[in-house]
Amino acid sequence: MLRKYKAVAVFITAMILLLAFSSIVKSWLMHETWFLEGNNAFDWLHDLGRYLMTTIETSQHQSVLLAWLFPILFTALILTAVNIATIALFILLRRWGSIRFWHRKNLIREKVQASIIEYLYGNSESALEQMKQLKKQTLVEEIISLRKQITGPKTENLQHLFYQLGLDTFVVHKINSARWFNKVLYIDAAQWMQVYAAFELIQPYQYAGNPHLRNVAQMACVNLDTGQAFAFLNIIDQSLPIWHQILLHKTMVRSSLPLPDFYSFLHSENASVIIFALNMIRLFSQKGSKEEIIQLVTHHDPVVRRNALRVVRDLDIYEAIPVVKQNFLGETLRVQVGMIQALSLDKPQETFEFYRNIWQDTPRRLQAEILKHVSPGLQAMLLKDMEPEQIEQK
Repeated sequence: MLRKYKAVAVFITAMILLLAFSSIVKSWLMHETWFLEGNNAFDWLHDLGRYLMTTIETSQHQSVLLAWLFPILFTALILTAVNIATIALFILLRRWGSIRFWHRKNLIREKVQASIIEYLYGNSESALEQMKQLKKQTLVEEIISLRKQITGPKTENLQHLFYQLGLDTFVVHKINSARWFNKVLYIDAAQWMQVYAAFELIQPYQYAGNPHLRNVAQMACVNLDTGQAFAFLNIIDQSLPIWHQILLHKTMVRSSLPLPDFYSFLHSENASVIIFALNMIRLFSQKGSKEEIIQLVTHHDPVVRRNALRVVRDLDIYEAIPVVKQNFLGETLRVQVGMIQALSLDKPQETFEFYRNIWQDTPRRLQAEILKHVSPGLQAMLLKDMEPEQIEQK
């Protein structure tokens, strides 16, 4: 409602200003002498408007409405021309400024890159002195960009250079004062260069509304804290993207971080956190409470159920077999495929008896999936037990 009244108020104000300005223009056109006389552009505009207004007023077919509207229309024409000229000038100046800015930035970047190469492979002292005169933000960008691309002893040299230039203090200072996209840069720099002093400042951004800022902060906290690196999983209410889960796993492997107890995250209300915990349990073969895994086989989210079944299969959790058999027929096809793979843990004869008992109630598509995923020996037993016409249909 307030927006509606605000729009009406703006419209009325604009109309009043237009009428006021048009009355000034009409007065200007009615006088032969005026204060800006002598300027060619204004003289031409004045003569044109005066001629048109005189023509309308002296016309035999004079229109009262047109004579009244002419000052308003002429004023609107002038304002439109001024707006077009102003916008065109603004675009040209902005474009020129942008080209100049990027040209200067590229020159600085080239100087930084040349200085870094000189530091790594040439005279490190002179290169260091040169870099101390350059813009620190560009130094951070280029050093981190290079750090992500190289491995080996040169990474230690880059980190030493980072601290020699005082960029660790610069990054800590800028994390809270920069705009969000610069925060992302400085937080990323802190994790790659192991600026542990930045950890306390980064922690609050693990729960930021901006997904880019939130994800890079979570990665940084995993790298910089070896105690409660994954504590954010207990609080996070947003979905944890698959690509972010992969990055977290790569970070643990690359940095050789001590594994947290991923079983503690299996009670989370966030399904994506449970899925991530299940994947980590499976990939690192982490041992824990089997009952917690078995409970997730009947979780309300089908993706959680599928991942729980993978853990059952890869960690040989035989205790889950009765639960799998009990819920087999009521499941979706994709979950049933995971159940078929999990049932490979059971004894072949018992699995055969289970499939034979449910065979008549099983859709043909599911029967085909069973034959496709079971072992060759069990497949032969099932085919032998079938009626000849059933085999032909398969």
